[in-house]
Order: sequence, then C-alpha cells, then structure tokens
Amino acid sequence: MPRIHKVQPNSLAEELGLTSGDDLVRVNDVTIRDLVDLQFAMAAEEIELEVKKASGEIWIVEVDKLYDEDLGVEWEHPTLDRVKLCHNKCVFCFVDQIPSNMRQTLNVRDDDYRLSFLHGNFVTLTNVKQDDLDRIIQLKMSPLNISVHTTNPELRVRMLANRRSGEILQQISYLAEHQIVMNTQVVLCPEWNDGPELDRTIEDLATFYPHVQSLSVVPVGLTKHRRGLHKLRPCTSVEADRTIHQITRWQEKLRTELGVSFVHAADELYVMAKRDVPPKEYYDDFGQIENGVGVIRTFLEEISQAKQSCVRLTAVPNRSVGIVTGVSAQQVIQDITTDITKEHSVQCTVFPVTNNFYGTNVTVTGLLTATDIIDHLRGHVDGLDTILLPDIMLKDDDDVFLDDLRVSDVEEALQTRVTVVPATGLGLFMGILGHTQHLPPRRRYETTLQDGISASRSVS
Repeated sequence: MPRIHKVQPNSLAEELGLTSGDDLVRVNDVTIRDLVDLQFAMAAEEIELEVKKASGEIWIVEVDKLYDEDLGVEWEHPTLDRVKLCHNKCVFCFVDQIPSNMRQTLNVRDDDYRLSFLHGNFVTLTNVKQDDLDRIIQLKMSPLNISVHTTNPELRVRMLANRRSGEILQQISYLAEHQIVMNTQVVLCPEWNDGPELDRTIEDLATFYPHVQSLSVVPVGLTKHRRGLHKLRPCTSVEADRTIHQITRWQEKLRTELGVSFVHAADELYVMAKRDVPPKEYYDDFGQIENGVGVIRTFLEEISQAKQSCVRLTAVPNRSVGIVTGVSAQQVIQDITTDITKEHSVQCTVFPVTNNFYGTNVTVTGLLTATDIIDHLRGHVDGLDTILLPDIMLKDDDDVFLDDLRVSDVEEALQTRVTVVPATGLGLFMGILGHTQHLPPRRRYETTLQDGISASRSVS
C-alpha cells in the first residue's frame, strides 16, 4: 500500500489529520497500485479515502475538494510502489559513466513508463509487458517519450544488450493504433546508428506521424569514467555537420509531406559543427526542448522579449557580474552579454568552465560541478559584485551541485557573492541587470526520484 512519508504544511492531508506512516488503502473504493491510479482517482471534487493509520486504525474519510487538488503529501516511493528499473546494458549509458561515489539519485536507472507519462522521462519499453501496453491505452497515458535509438531490430538488440529491444516498431505500432502520442529520440553513436541507419530510423518513425510527433537526434555523451565499457567515440565536427545536413534534407521532405519538420538535431550538434541554430519555425512546437532541442533558439527569443518588455529597466549602477557557463554555450552567452553591455552600464565577464570532473568531452552547463567552478574562477573574480549561476547546475529543491558541494561553498571559496538564476533568457537578463527579485522560482524535478534510491541498489 502507498505509505505517506511526509505531509506538506497547509495541505489537504494535514487538514484531514493524515500523518507520516499512514497507508492509503483505497480511493472511492478503488485499490491504489501506483501514482497513476492515484492521480486518476483524485480527479474529482468529491472523494472517499480509506486510510490505515500508523496505529493500525482504519479511517473512512469523505472529502470535498477542488477538482485538481491533490493530497499534498510526499510518498515513500515516487511512484507509490517501486520505480521500474532498466533491464538494458546500453553501450552509451550515462549512468555507467559516473563515479561510484556520486549522489545516490544519480545512480537510479529508471525505465518506467509511468514516469514518462508523469514527468517526461525517456523509456525504452524493453521492460514493458502486454498488460502494461494495455494499461497505457486504457488510461490514455499520452504522450510518452521513447528512446528508440534505431529501428533496426538487430542493431537495437546490440546497442541495448536486451533481446526484447528488437520489438520496438511493433510496440510503437500498437500504441499508435490506439491513439497514444509519442515523442522519440536517438542517441547518436558514430559508426553505430548514424548515416544510413539514421535514415532508416527517421523513415520508419515518420510513418507513424502524427502519433509519433517528433524525433530528436542527440550526440552521445561520453565521460572519462568509461573503464570496462564499449569503445565509443564522440561525434567529430565533420560528422556533426554531416548529420545536420542529413536531418535538414529530411526536414525539407517531411515539411512537404507532413507539414512539420518532425526530426530535429539537438543544439549540441550545431555547437559541434560551429553552425547557427535554425529559426524558430524549424522547431515545430518546441516539443523536445527538455531534450536539448531548441534551447539556444528559445534562449535567444527570450532575451529579445526581455529586452523589449523591460526597455525602461536599467542596470544597478556600476554593476559588474561574472557568468558561469559550460564550454558549449560560451559563444552564445558571450554574444548576448556583449549586446547587453552596449545598451546598459554593466560589465560582464563570461567564464566557460572546462568539465574536469566528467571529462572535457562533456561541455554542457548542467553537468558542471562546484569543484570545477571554484578551480576555474579562483583568482579571477576580484571586483565582481556577484557570480551568476544557472539553476540547472543544482539539485532541485536544494542548492547542491553534482559533487555535493553547496552554493555557499562556492561563495566561501571565492569570497564572492553567488546569485542563482533560472536557466532562461529572462533569468540571464535580469541577473545581469541586478533585478533578480522579479524572477519566477526555480523549477523542481529531481525529488520525484529521491525516494527510489533503495531500488537502485540492486542494479550492478
């Protein structure tokens, strides 16, 4: 039974007298198996809860509430039962490439279709049974995000090291026949699933449009912690350029046939190829922005909008700021700050930090650690009013970096104030000008997995 871990203050659960250790037995006489069942059951204005108190006492509680109001509790497990774990041994798995002493939540190899529906996680469907597919259809759990990587059955079996992985086209076809919407991705590995194999994958998946809405192509991420793993190499700039050209040809073809671009190269490929990202029209509805597709274009659009809407806003007088970014975003951030300093009396210093923790092949901002930031900035921050850090470097609901150091540790080491801003164009613009009090709160996500840690311990 789902067990309450913590009751949030001023929540419906607190009002009802629910406490830590209570079990939720039924809602409206329906046994609750997981978070999906609960969310569907709670979508009403009148509900009846059957609760087994920590003392063993059974409560029957009738509740009048808002239609979309939840109980306001944290459960012992993020899905109420245990997270469904990955049964694959992918040649490119990022979890296999992180140090063993990292934060435990980073070692959770989830492959849970429920988290795909609820939070947008990508899943491979290799651990999904027919009953699971039927449940997805019955509950209309749509959209789902699916890691395809290749539609060649033999190649997918090799890449995922799972004999069930060759069934992906049959699974997608079955879901599409029953009106489930899917977004898909390919992690591009040179000499594995690129070139003609990528053409095959694009062609196969495009036939399922509009149920398969999009396909993102993301270059493989390789850290320096790959001992004992398959010998993979990163994409070269020439290969990145060739892949973009390949995808562009498909976009032109599919816009004529389908009315959408459908397939998109991740921003990182454009950075590798030293090419400008396409205009916003090429990104359809920006449906895969969380997968690194269209982030730069969105960021540039947000900067433009911020400048227009805040035309009367001026920078704090004599302001001097440092801006921390990953190597891949250096040129974009440098161009933006140069433009802003032409219009506002503010000095900006951009610090592109090399990732020594994961290895120099890892260039994205979100995987920087406090240790690397401190090492890179030490001795170069004198005279700065503050250092701007985008919030994607930090654990949600906390100011903790991947190496478990805190923002306060960075401030202490550098003897300079640090300001955390949303990783958006507006966040950067307001941070540079010194008006962060007008910014929205940070996004939260990682806590959805933090109680699934115990399940991950069984993964080798």
